[in-house]
Amino acid sequence: MNKKRDIIQAAERLFYLNGFHATSTDNICREAGVSTRTLYRYFPSREALTAAIMNDRRERFFSALCPAEDPASISHLFDVMGDWMSDYGIKGCFFLKVWGEYAEKEPVLAEQAMAYRHEMRAYIATCIRHLCGKENPPLADAVWTLFEGTLTTALVMGAPAACEAGKRASLHLIHSLGGHP
Repeated sequence: MNKKRDIIQAAERLFYLNGFHATSTDNICREAGVSTRTLYRYFPSREALTAAIMNDRRERFFSALCPAEDPASISHLFDVMGDWMSDYGIKGCFFLKVWGEYAEKEPVLAEQAMAYRHEMRAYIATCIRHLCGKENPPLADAVWTLFEGTLTTALVMGAPAACEAGKRASLHLIHSLGGHP
């Protein structure tokens, strides 16, 4: 039993479902099966816990992706998003939730949340560069926008339909603009 892992998983689930400020320390401890003292031994503040969750979540998501040079990288990106929403739910982006609740109060957390967005955008740009054989910022931005929009679209259409639509639109754009998906 890894208490630190239990705390991260419990807090991630509760924060995602209820919000950061609406989730009490007592609820996190109860869900994780730990005492308040144990929680604070691993995470001296709610902000430290939130930062750890973002690191963990980012690592899990990026580890599921193909290398950017893989011809299936963009297609697989949307598949990973679909699997992710199936596993974790479709209540919006955890990183945007952090940014929304902490942008004015905790700039370090807000910056960490935006760093994920920038990293995702850079990953997609690198995928596009490999598929097209050259830099193509407008195409990369279009695919990134489709990827970002998939989260919101899933709220209306459901995750499978939204991910499939994002994937098809991205592959169509790539193919029509000279890439090889």
